[in-house]
Amino acid sequence: MTGLEKILSQIEYESNDRCRAVIEEADKKAQKIIAEAEAKAQSILEENEKQCAEKAEKANQTAISSAELAKSKILLKSKLDIIDDVLEKSLDSIKSLDDKEYFELIEALVLSNAKEGNGILRLSQKDLNRLPKSFVDSLNKSLGGKSVALGDAADIDGGFILVYGDIDINCSFDAIAASKRDELRDSLNALLFA
Repeated sequence: MTGLEKILSQIEYESNDRCRAVIEEADKKAQKIIAEAEAKAQSILEENEKQCAEKAEKANQTAISSAELAKSKILLKSKLDIIDDVLEKSLDSIKSLDDKEYFELIEALVLSNAKEGNGILRLSQKDLNRLPKSFVDSLNKSLGGKSVALGDAADIDGGFILVYGDIDINCSFDAIAASKRDELRDSLNALLFA
């Protein structure tokens, strides 16, 4: 081997060595870039899965809350319907009391609602037809200083209206129930659903 061949062989060897080193370095860099890209892709995938899971959980909680709200509304409406039905039946049983008990109730209500002066007692036509003859006289004795006279029939279904000039005191059972409906609903709710 001549000197030139040795030099060329040495250059080729160093060149191959250098190429191998460059290729190895490039390979290492490529592996590092690939590993970083895979790690980043895995991180993005995990973050997306986490976000999807959070969104799914929020959607699930929203659906559960909506269902519970709808259930509560239905339950409340059912309870109110039951309470209104009980109130209606109570009013019906008051209206269908026998005459003696019914007019004792009317008398008690008149006594608690009568004002000073002379009033007019208006009953329904049905109640006027079954009114005991001595009811107004007995009532006026109990009123002591206040008095009522029997007036025309009122367009009500039980109870009465007391009239003092321009003031009407509506004591029909329906009006009393309507004015006390919330209070009665609360009481019945406690009794029926406690």
